Amino acid sequence: LLTEMQAGVLSGLIVETTADYDPDTKQFILNTPSDKAAKNWISQGLVAEMGVVIADLRVAGQSHGPHPFVMQMRDDGGKLLEGIRIEDMGIKTVANDLDNARVWFHKVRLPKTALLNKYCRIIDDKYVQTGTERMRIEVIGQRLLTGRMAIAQAALFYAMSLHMKTEEYAKSKVCNGLAGETTLYAMPQVRTVFIESYAALEDMLSYTAGVEEGLNECLYQGIIPDADLVEKIAVCKIRCISVAIQRVHLLQQEVGSYALMHDTGFELHDMLLTCKFAEGDSRILQQKLTRDRLKRVQKAGLFNSLKAVFTSGSIRGSTEAIMALYLAARLAPAGRDTQKLSLAMDTNWRAIYALADLIADRHIKYGVKRQFFEPCENRIQGAATTFDAAWRDKV
Repeated sequence: LLTEMQAGVLSGLIVETTADYDPDTKQFILNTPSDKAAKNWISQGLVAEMGVVIADLRVAGQSHGPHPFVMQMRDDGGKLLEGIRIEDMGIKTVANDLDNARVWFHKVRLPKTALLNKYCRIIDDKYVQTGTERMRIEVIGQRLLTGRMAIAQAALFYAMSLHMKTEEYAKSKVCNGLAGETTLYAMPQVRTVFIESYAALEDMLSYTAGVEEGLNECLYQGIIPDADLVEKIAVCKIRCISVAIQRVHLLQQEVGSYALMHDTGFELHDMLLTCKFAEGDSRILQQKLTRDRLKRVQKAGLFNSLKAVFTSGSIRGSTEAIMALYLAARLAPAGRDTQKLSLAMDTNWRAIYALADLIADRHIKYGVKRQFFEPCENRIQGAATTFDAAWRDKV
């Protein structure tokens, strides 16, 4: 249970839920301080018996940042434990077989053993780091990295499978042409969509396979990915889903009423929106790409940043360097004044995302490409046309 109401996909990773250590009882007191801190869009939250909640650990009034706590949510009879309140997120346009919940905690007491203690423990009523690696937001974020890769690849495979399924239809759909009967696939604009889509999707699949190789090595060694790999994974999340959405939309416009029908696969395309929002919204990740690039400008200084414009080795690299300098100059007058900086960012929002696009372009162009280990097969199944909207009341 990580995402909160006012710290969702468009707000970045912020945790306001608290877990205060009580030295008298040797327990943690889990609390939702306000509605904006309620856990939000929690998958299987309506039926889960156990959960891992991320909360700001506070010991003797000092905050130690987000930490994970394992907790029981229901008793043996399935009833919610005292202090836990759950609310349904409502009916969605897709994936109603997955329940999503909003969760509040009111002074829920957790045993000392609830704290997952790979990185820290409470010893003699004090917070103690247990190894060289400290618990920090990046540790939690690493779990999001694998999710981002999985979501990016899922979006690509859905788009690829949809094209394969639709191609079969297009090749069998007979149409009247100027010279007699032909097929929908034979129409140049339709055929071109398939050709261009397969090329774009294959390119992104090979990029993600290369990035996944680097992430797998980190997981095998049990190390935190470096900043460059984290950036590459962000590009996977941003671009794979963007390409999938774009190619599905173009295909949808060319196959007529077929795209309106059930069991074609098009009825599932809202899942691409869930891919865009889940595990870090693409806009937030773009902002992070730009922020980190501007930090490099600041660290390098004006002279070295200007030098990069002429020594990048490519027009694309020079364009990125120029855009980074331009944006840095536009934001610099705000200094550390958050009100001025907010206004400057709002004014220059197009440049912020343009720079992120250039960074993504660079990674995709020069990144290591690999063959994805599993061929794509059409496994799309039609979505259910009905479901019991009151099923939650029967759990």
